[in-house]
Amino acid sequence: VARGEFDAVAGLLADPHRQAHVLGGRFTDALAGYFVAHLRILRPNVRHITGGRGSWLDQLLDVGKRDAIVVFDIRRYSADVATFADRAARRGATIVLVTDQWLSPVSRMAKHVLPAHVAVPSMWDSAGGLLLIVEALLAAVARELGPKVRERLSVIEQLRQD
Repeated sequence: VARGEFDAVAGLLADPHRQAHVLGGRFTDALAGYFVAHLRILRPNVRHITGGRGSWLDQLLDVGKRDAIVVFDIRRYSADVATFADRAARRGATIVLVTDQWLSPVSRMAKHVLPAHVAVPSMWDSAGGLLLIVEALLAAVARELGPKVRERLSVIEQLRQD
């Protein structure tokens, strides 16, 4: 992953004035959910785009020009994921793609692309590289947000004790 590209994505996701929407395909939605669960702790206004295609398109109503859309898509690419990303881009959102080394078709409308190597000696590609990108992004966003993260963690821990 190019360092400048990675840093740009971390900065984008650390911007509290932007909503962050996260979407994954058939096999990558689990990574999207994991990313959302952690990113919500670090910052406000994080949404996991869930449900089927019809539900995804309904959720476009809440996507605006200052929003970031993080899309996870690896080969056996999802046409529905590409459709959502294209429509979100047309609404002015910034598309971030986390993908494989062959680059999902979403790369054509993405402003930022973070590719991972997924090929392994198996019938299935590995999500390990994508998970490493997720973990590194979470650490970078936390670093960018600085003390605000500790404040949010304190509030969350307080809420869990009540």
